[in-house]
Amino acid sequence: MQLIRTIRTILAILSSVLLTSCVVFPLDEKDPDPGLYWCPPLHNCVSTEAVTFVHHIAPFTLAMPLEEAWPLIREAVEALPGTHIYSEHQGYIYAHSYTRIFHFLDFFEVLAVPEKNQLNVRSSSLIALTDLFMNYSRTQKFRHLLEEKGVIVAQ
Repeated sequence: MQLIRTIRTILAILSSVLLTSCVVFPLDEKDPDPGLYWCPPLHNCVSTEAVTFVHHIAPFTLAMPLEEAWPLIREAVEALPGTHIYSEHQGYIYAHSYTRIFHFLDFFEVLAVPEKNQLNVRSSSLIALTDLFMNYSRTQKFRHLLEEKGVIVAQ
């Protein structure tokens, strides 16, 4: 009987770890080397800085000066369905985005890299083994909005 309880406990802990996959906190404004490279080993995160094929998306190259682009970038983030900016500081946006049907919480981040004239973007699910390409779709919608406004170079 004790063995069955132990196995159930282990399975419950393992399930919790697998289902709670990626808690993303806002970047610290004082971080000397900010980045959006990290994604968990599951199919529920995409980033322009990711090194794995599963998680990598193409970079966003700015077509105008960052100072001119930033208000348009903010508008594009807020125009994403179910997305609200939660925190922002110089060249960085951290937003919460809720999926349309089940209202799952996802994290959406934009980080300006002025020396490369680009934006780094990460979209990641809080809960799920997979996101059914929701994060990829969100980043592509964001890309499309920025291309329409002439903020980034079209691919």
